[in-house]
Amino acid sequence: MFSILLLIFCSQVYPPSSHSSPMLIVHLLFLFVMLFLFNRKETRERARHQHHINTMRALLWQNPPIVKTVDYSHEAIILIDNTGEIIESNPRSTHLLGLSKSSLVGQPISKALGILNNFQPTSLPEVGEFTWKNSKKEIMHLRFQTRPLLNFDIPSGTLLTLFDISEEKKRSEAYVQVAKFAIINEVSAGLAHEIRNPLTTIKGFMQLITPEQWPESYRPYQQLILDEIHTLEQVLGKFLLITSPSAPQIKALSLADTIHATTQLIQPLRDRKGVTLVLELSSHSVCIMGDHEQLLQALLSILNNAIEASPQGGKVIIRLTEHESHIRIRVIDNGPGIPENLRKRVLDPFFSTHNEGTGLGLTIAQQIILAHHGKLHISESTASSGTEVLIDFPSLATFTSNLSA
Repeated sequence: MFSILLLIFCSQVYPPSSHSSPMLIVHLLFLFVMLFLFNRKETRERARHQHHINTMRALLWQNPPIVKTVDYSHEAIILIDNTGEIIESNPRSTHLLGLSKSSLVGQPISKALGILNNFQPTSLPEVGEFTWKNSKKEIMHLRFQTRPLLNFDIPSGTLLTLFDISEEKKRSEAYVQVAKFAIINEVSAGLAHEIRNPLTTIKGFMQLITPEQWPESYRPYQQLILDEIHTLEQVLGKFLLITSPSAPQIKALSLADTIHATTQLIQPLRDRKGVTLVLELSSHSVCIMGDHEQLLQALLSILNNAIEASPQGGKVIIRLTEHESHIRIRVIDNGPGIPENLRKRVLDPFFSTHNEGTGLGLTIAQQIILAHHGKLHISESTASSGTEVLIDFPSLATFTSNLSA
């Protein structure tokens, strides 16, 4: 259309003469270029359309037919052509990913989901896993399964099925933690007692020796030795608490009261670091079944880590929220955050990022929370802007219903 208008304009402005021939040549060249580009685009679109037809034909003509073996209403399905472009997605897949259909269809699978890079239909992995951040900024763990679509034994597309395995991952991680504690309990309980016995003997004889019995130059070392023995006793005490924790004395308690008591105990550390503590608690009493002293110890360890990780003059938030089946406490600091490669290790015994830490505080806190049928985990959404520790306890209604069951 543009070329025709340009030709009419030239014929009106430049009457037929030798002077108008250069303009006509330019116009004809422009017309040929436009036709070439248009034909090239049409060729690409026809090829793309043919890929889509081949994929759909292969989907329908499978032997045995995949259509009969896939539940399109409950499984998340994405259809990919031979070039790796998404040509169809069902409502379940868009709901799972939190994306609109228009943002998936027409996109390469590698760009849309970040998987199956360098797409080659003949060498795709049958299964795989990847992480996905949904519309709520929550990290999900997804597993995918690929099925080749053959048209007369020629690869013509791929059927991709997505599965949400987030809960499976959490259960697996919880099982690993339980297994770790079981090994520690079996191997280390006796060892801790064996260390404590000679340590008690050493401490007793050190206390029997009066300062006058020491050479004057050695006298300052007596108190130093006793202090170090006391430090060892504290570490052993914490370790024994992990290997043989006392059963919690369960009764109804207010989480707000426990949080307030924790903030009072942590006051000296707050003052030294100049950290502001922000409490975001419910306006009404939120109660759970638990042991006040044990929960106080668990919260104290978590809050101590948050304040230590915060910069001088930083801020720590304690947020208490109610959900249908559980009560959640969030402890959020604005420190440097925990690197992703260390995030799964922070609950391991004796692992600490502080030079003076024993690495047992969070381990004991986790043991206490597990004994209260709760969960302790580190949020995956804050890698470099602080750390968010999540503590979930069953609500009173959930706890009583589990007991009755």
